[in-house]
Amino acid sequence: MRRFYIKTFGCQMNELDSEIIRNILEDEGFVYSESPEDADIVLINTCTVREKAARKAKHLLRYYKNRGKFVGVLGCLAQQEKENLLNYGADLVVGTRAYNELPELILSTEAPKVVCSDIGLHYRKNRRVNGYSAYVSIQYGCDNFCTFCVVPYTRGREISRPAHEIVEEVMHLDSQGVVEITLLGQNVNSYFDGRYDFADLLKMLEDSVRNIRRIRFTSPNPRDFSYKVLKVIAESDIITDWIHLPLQAGSDRILRKMNRGYNKSEYLEQAMLIRDMMPYGSITTDIIVGFPGETDEDFEETLDVVRKVKFDGAYMFVYSPRPNTPAAFYKDQIDEDTKIRRQRILIDEVNRNSLERRKIFIGKEEEVLIDGPSRKNLKESSGKMRNGLTVVVEGTFKPGEFVKVVITDISGLTLKAKPLIGALV
Repeated sequence: MRRFYIKTFGCQMNELDSEIIRNILEDEGFVYSESPEDADIVLINTCTVREKAARKAKHLLRYYKNRGKFVGVLGCLAQQEKENLLNYGADLVVGTRAYNELPELILSTEAPKVVCSDIGLHYRKNRRVNGYSAYVSIQYGCDNFCTFCVVPYTRGREISRPAHEIVEEVMHLDSQGVVEITLLGQNVNSYFDGRYDFADLLKMLEDSVRNIRRIRFTSPNPRDFSYKVLKVIAESDIITDWIHLPLQAGSDRILRKMNRGYNKSEYLEQAMLIRDMMPYGSITTDIIVGFPGETDEDFEETLDVVRKVKFDGAYMFVYSPRPNTPAAFYKDQIDEDTKIRRQRILIDEVNRNSLERRKIFIGKEEEVLIDGPSRKNLKESSGKMRNGLTVVVEGTFKPGEFVKVVITDISGLTLKAKPLIGALV
C-alpha cells in the first residue's frame, strides 16, 4: 500500500503543505498518483476558514472510504475536530504540525490514529521543485485572534523561521531553475526571527538570487505594514508590486468587533501611500459581508473604502460562523438574505472600480510571466504581469517564459495583449 493521492482545500499555505507532504512520503518510498482512483491512500488536506470547504472534505472522506481507500485527513480540520473525524471513517487524522510522522503512521498496524501535535514543524529544506514557481513558508501560526478566524486554533501561535534557513531554501530553489517564489505566512509583515524583520528578509532574498525574477508574498496585516517594507518593494526590480491588504470591513465599529487592530482612516492612509509609491502596482483585498451586528450604515462604510481605494481585485465572503470562534457566539447574527444582497452589491462595486483601474494599462508595454494556455482559446496564453494582474497574450508560449507585450484591450476584467518583436526575455 504505497500509492498515494493528495486532495488539497484552502489557501496557498495548504498547497505548500501538500507539496511538502508529497516530498516526505516520496523520500520514504511512497509513489504519488495523479488520480485518486489509482491510489491506495487518499490524503485530504483540509481547510476550515469556510464552512463549505469543511463540508466538502467530509463528503470526500466518506466517498473514498466507501471505495475501499485508506483515507487520511490532514490540516486545519484535522487539528480542529481530531477524534470526531473518526466517526466519518477516517483511518488517520494528522494535524498541521505533525506531517513528518506521516510515513510511520500510514505503515503502522495500529488504527485508527489521531496525531495533532503542537510541536515539530514540518519544514523540509532543499525540497524537490515542480515547475517554475514555488511557495516558501516564512512563518507558521498567527497571534492576531480575529474574532471570526480559526487559524490561531488550528495552526497555533506565530513562529517565524530563521532568516538564514529561508535564504538557504530560496537559494536552492534559485539553483533549480525556479523563476518566481511566493513567501507565505498568516501575517508575513509581522515576521521577526529575533534579529531580522520582514523588510530585512526581503532585501536579503533579493540580494541572494540570480535566476529568480519575481518575489511575491501574502498575506500582510494592515496594522503591521511599515513604510520600511514599502520602500524596499518600491526600490526593487524583483519584489513584485502586488499588495494583498485584507480590509474585512470598512466600519470602525465592525473592525473593533473583529479585533482587527486598525480603523478605516488608518487603512485608507496606508492604501493611498501604496498608490502614491507604486501607481501601477495592484492592491487586492479580502472583505466579509454580514458580520454579526453589521448595519446598512456599516456596510456603506465598506463600500466607501472600495470606492476610494479602487481595489484591483477582491475575495468577497459572506460571513459564516466558525466553530469555537468568539464571533460564532455573538447574538446579533445577520440573516442570509441580507448577507447575499450585500454581497451582490459589493461584487458590482468592486468590479466597477477594478475595471476602471485596468484601463490605465491600455497601450502600456509590460512583462508577462506565462502560466499556461488560455482556458478559452488554446491559441492564446495566460500569464501575469509583475503586479499580479492576469493577461491573455496572443500566441502560444510555455509556462515559465517571460514575454514582452503591449496591452491592447480588456475582456471582462482580463487584460488582452499582443507580444512585441523579440517577445521572449
